[in-house]
Amino acid sequence: MKTRILLLTLLIFISGNCLAQKKLFDHFSDMDGVTSVYISKTMLQMMPNMNIQGDLDIGNFAGKLDGILILTSESENVSKMMRSETSYFHNNPDYEILMKVKDEETNVNFYIKKKTNNLIGELVMLVDDKSEYVIIQMVGNMTMEDIQKLTKSMNH
Repeated sequence: MKTRILLLTLLIFISGNCLAQKKLFDHFSDMDGVTSVYISKTMLQMMPNMNIQGDLDIGNFAGKLDGILILTSESENVSKMMRSETSYFHNNPDYEILMKVKDEETNVNFYIKKKTNNLIGELVMLVDDKSEYVIIQMVGNMTMEDIQKLTKSMNH
């Protein structure tokens, strides 16, 4: 009986995390002042040599992705709300900070959520610029090598 209660509690917790994350993107994608893009697995398969935001070359592992969601806003008020809501990634033990990049006006944080030791189920990039806030979420079955190639493509 205790095992069932523990499993049920764990299932509710995991579902709640997924639901909270979906609500975050659903909430902002319909908001005025936000540009939202959803790229499905089918579209990714049709466009294997795809670049996102001009710098992110995902062609090497597009077939491993189930989808990509991009939210961006130049509105000061909306960006402030997005910053507040994405603190979820900073404070959630399921997400590991992979990399932080800071220059004069921009902070970029990369978070991963592992499925197994070798597979990454989710990569989230938060770009906080003084004039814009961007959330990029990639969901699928990526490896650390895929992510290394992605970050290298940003430097070219």
